[in-house]
Amino acid sequence: MNPGDVSFTFLHRIEEVEMNVRDRRWQSALALTLTLPDICGGIAFPDMVKKYRDGRAMLDRHKNPTRDVGGQYIRWFDQYASDFFKLSPEDTSAYICGERCWQLRCEYLHQNKGFINDDEKTVRFHLGVNCGTSVCQAEHAAAGTDAADIRIDIEQFCLRMCRAARNYYEAAHTKKDFSLYNTPVLDFIQASRQFPSASVIVLLCGNEPYAKGLMQVLRTFSDQVLIFSSPGIARKKLEKRGPDLWIITDDLTRQPDQPWRSDKTTPVILLAHDPTQTEKIGKNPGKLTVLSIPVQLNAFREAIKKYL
Repeated sequence: MNPGDVSFTFLHRIEEVEMNVRDRRWQSALALTLTLPDICGGIAFPDMVKKYRDGRAMLDRHKNPTRDVGGQYIRWFDQYASDFFKLSPEDTSAYICGERCWQLRCEYLHQNKGFINDDEKTVRFHLGVNCGTSVCQAEHAAAGTDAADIRIDIEQFCLRMCRAARNYYEAAHTKKDFSLYNTPVLDFIQASRQFPSASVIVLLCGNEPYAKGLMQVLRTFSDQVLIFSSPGIARKKLEKRGPDLWIITDDLTRQPDQPWRSDKTTPVILLAHDPTQTEKIGKNPGKLTVLSIPVQLNAFREAIKKYL
């Protein structure tokens, strides 16, 4: 991994939507928001592919099945996001469904159409800000017609989608590989710097996919990163050689034979579901940093810089 890797992750995308909302950058906020179900749908339903009428899968130019982007998008919204789009908890259904959200995504991102309000549209979107408590309102254009006018408050729509996406991430990130959807970005200044490759970082984590994700960050600081799935294995492999930094997930603090407890000088970064439980480490506060799981990568990087 190049030391200048500052790739944008899925959580970074959610955070940027929230920042755009705070800054009232409505176009940017809405555009990024409408891509969240794209990513989540691909992760949740990778086997959904386009098919011909006879049931055969459509193949791309590389002879791989073609992803059914629309189907994944709609299904993820209806299954994982719709509860966040109810006007009140008592409502039986969301105020916008996956199919309508997919329509909004296509019309806004591709040609910015669907907002002209001509009579040819069966569903017409009206975007607004400062709409009050009404985050959406659907009105039939005329009695006896199927045409509908849907008014959407951009701020509420974006924030609700962010909550839905973050909720899905927290439920699925240990089972699904979100790193496949990172946006590769290289910081050319950082890439030209020489990081202390002699530093030894030991990562103890019982979740292999999560450990691999953390490894991408750690390799930007050192080329000597050791991963262990249990404290006993770490003690045996390290013998008397101590690392320059311990990084531990809280699931391993419940296991015996913890080598970091007897190491009074080496700093520890604890990744914990409950950040208040610092007694699990027994480390001097000056040598201990506790970060919440799921870890925010910017905070993780800053904690590493503090000790290396």
